[in-house]
Amino acid sequence: MTRKFMLLLEVFFVTVIFLDSFLLLISVLVPVRPGYLQNVMWFDLFASIVLFLGYIINMWNKDPKIYIKRNWNGFIAIIPFYFIGLNILGLGGDLIILKILNFFKILALIMATRQVGRAVDQFVEKSRLVYGFSIFLVILLICSVAFFLVERGVNPQVTNYEDSLWFVIQTITTVGYGDVIPYTQIGRLMGVIAMISAIGVSSLVTAAATSSLIESFRKEREKLTNKSLERIEIIEDKLDGIDKKVEGIQKLDRLSQQLEEIKKEVEKLKKKN
Repeated sequence: MTRKFMLLLEVFFVTVIFLDSFLLLISVLVPVRPGYLQNVMWFDLFASIVLFLGYIINMWNKDPKIYIKRNWNGFIAIIPFYFIGLNILGLGGDLIILKILNFFKILALIMATRQVGRAVDQFVEKSRLVYGFSIFLVILLICSVAFFLVERGVNPQVTNYEDSLWFVIQTITTVGYGDVIPYTQIGRLMGVIAMISAIGVSSLVTAAATSSLIESFRKEREKLTNKSLERIEIIEDKLDGIDKKVEGIQKLDRLSQQLEEIKKEVEKLKKKN
């Protein structure tokens, strides 16, 4: 597989892992509708299959025993607990054991990001984008939960947590459809925090990405410069070799001329004698 194709695969794996972790975290922390839980269950099943394929691809041309030993958390990350609990065992979505198992799966998924998306993880770490994503997630969770708690029962537009999450997401992304508006002072405060943080996070992400790209271009330029210098050194060595050969040829020419002169002298001496 080519390097670019592998990089695209890693981006896909990391995106699926990120979305699955976020959806599972919401289902663990806050009470959600059965319909939402069903959607999370199916997406988690899809993410588990994708992650399993990611581990298989990464294990290709490697010692399976050593790879499995180093990536033991993969066994937890690829298990669709909601699908097994809800569809196969017929358990309730609010069962504590399911929430605990999915919490451990979230931790395993965070570790899996480094294992199936190593190149993406290195880029995020070098560019410091991890800080922007972390701030975004923290603000999204805190503001959405707080908005839900203070607006529920007061705001007719907020009947479940999904409505609160929808309000905060459209506020952070500065879309602002206006279909959900805050009724309480704390709800408005959450909206203001989301608005202000959106400006800061977007600036941080833009600056980090720009800095990373500039650094990447600088390294590429240094590589090209080093290659050019190496080629120049090779050409200079070849030119030195050619100069030495030319000097050798010139010496041979002078020696041949001297030999010719000596022959002429010898012929003259023979004629005299």
